[in-house]
Amino acid sequence: MTHHGGYGAHDMLLGKMYELLDEDEMRQLMVRMIESRIKMKEQHIEMMQYKIETYKMARDMLKKGMKK
Repeated sequence: MTHHGGYGAHDMLLGKMYELLDEDEMRQLMVRMIESRIKMKEQHIEMMQYKIETYKMARDMLKKGMKK
């Protein structure tokens, strides 16, 4: 059975790398992967904060328009 949309090839690549890399190289790779994940999540948070600010600004403008 084929697993669509998963990490099949990615997991196979990591498995092969585990076999070929020494402990220090593997540690460096894992740190790099974790840092990449952190950066991605931080960018997502920044994007969501921007959206929240935009919604609040739109809400406030609509409230001001309703008062007139």
